[in-house]
Amino acid sequence: MSTEALLRLGTVFVVLNPNSGRFATEIRTILCRHFGAEADGSCRIHLLAEGQEVKALVSEAIRAGAKLVVAAGGDGTVAAVADGLIGSGVPMGVLPLGTANVLARELGLPLDPDEACAILASSNELATLDAMRVGGRPFFTQVGVGLDSLMIRDTDTESKRRLGRLAYLWTGVVRLAGFQPRRFVIRIDDQGDLRLRASQVLVANVGTLGQPPFRWGPDIRPDDGELAVCVLRARSAFDYLRLTINLLRGAQRSDPSIRYFKARKNVRIALARSSSPLPVQADGEIIGQTPVVVELIPQAVRVIVPPGFERKTPGSETLD
Repeated sequence: MSTEALLRLGTVFVVLNPNSGRFATEIRTILCRHFGAEADGSCRIHLLAEGQEVKALVSEAIRAGAKLVVAAGGDGTVAAVADGLIGSGVPMGVLPLGTANVLARELGLPLDPDEACAILASSNELATLDAMRVGGRPFFTQVGVGLDSLMIRDTDTESKRRLGRLAYLWTGVVRLAGFQPRRFVIRIDDQGDLRLRASQVLVANVGTLGQPPFRWGPDIRPDDGELAVCVLRARSAFDYLRLTINLLRGAQRSDPSIRYFKARKNVRIALARSSSPLPVQADGEIIGQTPVVVELIPQAVRVIVPPGFERKTPGSETLD
């Protein structure tokens, strides 16, 4: 069944985060223009309240007959909505309204809400994405410890509203000054410990890094049944300059400042006993501090993607 057919049946449920950088009334208007009026039951739009349990909300919508659930918000909203969809077979649509929108960028979705809604309302193409589980919660983009988690922790909400993604960049530059690499202990797939000095350890389910064309790697995908463990060992200004150039060239794997590992089950990240804990970020949200265990959830959820999205495995998966 296509998305348009689902809409005609009135079985689309939208979870709208009003704190995702745009006015809720504006987004409601766009949603109704593409999905149909709320009054006639063509589309149900739920405005999230602070602290509301999203998983239970989505599960209830599925029990009520929803055949498509749209996450309208940032990467955190997407992960929360997906938590209620894992194992259900019900597909998810992503309407990017956050600051980073990493998953939407990875999937090739436009960041303009009107254009994104047009795709969600017309495409019948699906991709089945892996997820990462940390502390019982699913995440879809990256789990990081080091420079990125400090940057996210120290970027205030007002700066994000005024500057968007530039707020993260500015905080990152400030944090980089004087930052000293830490001694990490990393265990992959329950194998032996890796002891490395690094400024950043990242478990990546997607390759997108900030603004295109920057990527953590050309072969990091959300649908390949693997997680990439990226260990950044840059120390000097020259190291970071060389890394930036290699990121622009797509030559990440030739850079001596990065080491890559593959995980097919889990990753544990800790710091040596002599180091104080560092914050942990997942999908752009601070979720705790080290140590942290990241588990792979293969083929966790089906997501609507633009026509022509390149899958890891050739073939077409559709809503039909």
